[in-house]
Amino acid sequence: MKMPALNGQIRVDDVPPQFEREDIEAAAVDELKADSPDLHTDEYQAFPAWCLPEPFDVFVDEGAKSIGCDESYIALPLLSCAGAAIGNTCRLTMKSGYHAPPAIWCMIIGDSGTKKSPAFKLANRSYKRHHNRMIDENRQARDVYTAELAEYEASKKSKGAALEKPIEPIPNRCMTTDATVESLAPILSCNPRGLLVAKDELSGWFGGLNQYKNAAGSDEAHYLSMFDGDSMTVDRKADWQCPIHVESALVSIAGGIQPGVLARALGKAHRESGMAARFLLAQPPKRVSDWSWDDELSAAVLSLVDEVFDGLFGIQFQDEDNTPHFLSLAKDARQRWKDYHDAHQQEQVDLSGAIAAAWSKLLGYVPRLALVIHVVTQIHNGDPITEPVTDDALQRAIRLVEWFKREAGRLYATIDDTDEQRELRDLAAWIKRKHGGECTPRQIVQGVRRIKTVDEAEKMCIELVRMNLATRESVKPQKGPVRTIFRMT
Repeated sequence: MKMPALNGQIRVDDVPPQFEREDIEAAAVDELKADSPDLHTDEYQAFPAWCLPEPFDVFVDEGAKSIGCDESYIALPLLSCAGAAIGNTCRLTMKSGYHAPPAIWCMIIGDSGTKKSPAFKLANRSYKRHHNRMIDENRQARDVYTAELAEYEASKKSKGAALEKPIEPIPNRCMTTDATVESLAPILSCNPRGLLVAKDELSGWFGGLNQYKNAAGSDEAHYLSMFDGDSMTVDRKADWQCPIHVESALVSIAGGIQPGVLARALGKAHRESGMAARFLLAQPPKRVSDWSWDDELSAAVLSLVDEVFDGLFGIQFQDEDNTPHFLSLAKDARQRWKDYHDAHQQEQVDLSGAIAAAWSKLLGYVPRLALVIHVVTQIHNGDPITEPVTDDALQRAIRLVEWFKREAGRLYATIDDTDEQRELRDLAAWIKRKHGGECTPRQIVQGVRRIKTVDEAEKMCIELVRMNLATRESVKPQKGPVRTIFRMT
């Protein structure tokens, strides 16, 4: 796939040919944003991997082909990892008092067998290298400390002068899978950069929120503040007189979840609290991937991504007080942000409930994504990260958010579906994939093993009509009886 030019503005001619016309127009320099996403469509739009910074674009493209999964399954956790690697070292100043952090919360949604787990592991690969290195360094430092402590204790018992007591090493971490607030607080206090919470299955994380009845709501409230890197103070059960205080507790979250669990995970309580709105979502349709010996991720691309993460982890704070680098928008980007902000706000006026909350957080994702795209690009090109965030980075961020808006609208419309409704939507997707969007009940019986009779298939198709997912039509062929055809909308 031909990827867009990455050393300047996104040009119409650079957009890959498989994207629809609205995608091409959204990528053009003079376009502010794509058309407002349809909040009630079941159609999945291809993830715009060409909006990612180099070399992430090629990494996602090659990785998806190698695994046989959708690009979004790699892109979302990869962006979350990049944001976590930058952590508290950088902020994008939009105006006085508004400093956007790079924390990104994402959730990839799919049934077992959709390749989301191998995609998640590939996206985390470079980040986990640093995590494993830190664990090894911690182990070595602990071994040295233990030996020196033993020598110190022995010296106190001898007749000679006692040795100086060794200082206990601070454990460096960048990732955790144990995501209770009680466990996070001491880790964050020792790691001012922040953390990545990586969970292959986020259902357990949602289930663990507020698990302590005597502190109901506190876990979720702490996490809501960690999205923005606010200060956090946690009382310890063992020593309540010495609470743990973290000045800027910044956490990125990445993980997967199954569709049947999604409704429970993002139930009414999490939607009302704003927890659900903080997650970038992607649920691509199931795909059949053929085995290929040629679709392999090249060593050169893997090396480039490793080098980028080396550079991201190499970013230091401004000073010993852990002051971030405060980046600004370039002059031409400032006007684009104002125009997009105002258009988005006007669009949001017509929304209400959970989708309105999601729209509010998605607007805030534009500077977060622009910051990540800018810093990754600067690291890859060997340029200073403190240069103003370019209009090109902001355009890419806007286009990504437009995709996330469309996907959120699509998923929020079905999040409260029953198991039967989800099964019907799967059937509609199968009819589109296998029969071009129209078929007879008999064809369904012949192609779907779990549906045994024509009557059962016809009842399911009638339900699709009631859900406005299909239309029913009687067709009289030249020979034979009248046939009933159901066409997917």
